[in-house]
Amino acid sequence: MNVECKRVKRSYKILFKEQVISRVGEVGIDAAVSESKVPRWSVRALVTSKANILGFSGSQKSKTLNGRGRKEMKHFSLSLVLYMKDESRDNNVRNKKYQHVWLIKYLQTKKSENSGHKTLFKLCQEFAKR
Repeated sequence: MNVECKRVKRSYKILFKEQVISRVGEVGIDAAVSESKVPRWSVRALVTSKANILGFSGSQKSKTLNGRGRKEMKHFSLSLVLYMKDESRDNNVRNKKYQHVWLIKYLQTKKSENSGHKTLFKLCQEFAKR
């Protein structure tokens, strides 16, 4: 009688992955495998992606390193498109002349004018990627 066993697919939380990685550093792979009851190939994969796992800044309950959810909504997209078109025409900040009122309102919401310009430029780059 030929009985095939299905392999159980498991996923581990980031916190558990960090604990297994630190245990590997303390006692070695063989002991960490037997203590954590995680397959050897999974432990080796965790060790190879150690930098990504330890550098993860999201929730420790997450099971993946990727972000979840949909992209952030940009509520002023029409104004941003106008700004990008003005900017692309001759590669200088044209909105100081044509979108002056909007720019002043936007910069007042930021902590400084320099950080406001940097934020606006970053938003333009993110918007262009979509």
